[in-house]
Amino acid sequence: MSKNVNTKNELNSTLNIAHYFLFMLIAISLFLCWKMMQGYIDPVVIAIILSALTHPIYEWIKKKCGNRSNLAAFISCLLLNLVIIIPLFLIFSAVIRQGILSVSAINRWIADGNIEKILQIPFISNALALFDEHIEDTLFKSIDFNDLMINISSYVGEIMMSQGKYIISNISSVAGKFFLMSFAFFFIIQDQKRIFDYVLHLSPLSSTHEKMLTDKIKAVAKSAILGTLITALSQGAAGGVAFAICGLPGFFWGAVMAFASLIPFVGTSLIWVPAAIWLFISGSWGYGTFLIIWSALVVGSIDNFVRPLFMKGSAGMGTLLIFFSILGGLNYFGITGLVYGPIIFGLTIVLLYIYDVEFHLFLKHQDKS
Repeated sequence: MSKNVNTKNELNSTLNIAHYFLFMLIAISLFLCWKMMQGYIDPVVIAIILSALTHPIYEWIKKKCGNRSNLAAFISCLLLNLVIIIPLFLIFSAVIRQGILSVSAINRWIADGNIEKILQIPFISNALALFDEHIEDTLFKSIDFNDLMINISSYVGEIMMSQGKYIISNISSVAGKFFLMSFAFFFIIQDQKRIFDYVLHLSPLSSTHEKMLTDKIKAVAKSAILGTLITALSQGAAGGVAFAICGLPGFFWGAVMAFASLIPFVGTSLIWVPAAIWLFISGSWGYGTFLIIWSALVVGSIDNFVRPLFMKGSAGMGTLLIFFSILGGLNYFGITGLVYGPIIFGLTIVLLYIYDVEFHLFLKHQDKS
């Protein structure tokens, strides 16, 4: 104990105005570096996280390549690109193609006179008659439901086309960020140990506490990424099966549900609720009931079970913290908040634990006073 006190006294005695000036310059330079990198920070952070998660694979490839780090990094980067780019390209192409086919099918369904058949269903015809008795004629009788549905369908098609054009016009930006992530990944995965060792060397924390922090970052990042991906894929697959059983495009709506699962609160219900209403309106009461039960019980339980299972198992966080970490992360950082939010919450938990350990005697004394 006396040795630690002497060390702190020596440190305090050696600090002078030059050191404080150095600290000020470092703070200013780090702030300027942050401002310059702010627009590119997401690809770099993702590259750091991916390099930390895939480092064992890199080490295995490196041994097979005769310890040639550049070749091993290139193969690792190539595998990462193949694993991400090809599936996304195939899914994106299939979703766009199926979306266009769905809009065309809706237009054909309307042109075949199915709207009139729906209006002749006793429940709907009685409801319309009731409206006619209590509402002005001009409000309801002037509506041409065929034209209305065709206009809605055309409008949805225009939205899909415009969104497709928007995505295509922004492909250069996405490709640029992905290239930046791959470029950073190539160098970071080779020098990961040296970079981490240097950063930890600059940290004034003890090696034990530093190890706790780095282990927490890796555990939370791994659980957040895997939990999010597996939850989205599982919900999309389960939803796609249900849509296919109901005679709707399963792959298309399954992929849409996978993306919708990332949206807090509403999630996949944003997709299956309108689909169930559509089935009821079209007279498919059995399929509509099945879709509601399946989506509420099976698809909904996946989100309530898989994501917390990954987060609690690897990150040691409770369900409530997981919920607010994801919700707050999405609100503040956007889609990357699915990773940033849990990491920040996880680090906060570790820092509070370190604080409790370091000041345990003082806190215990305060509890008794």
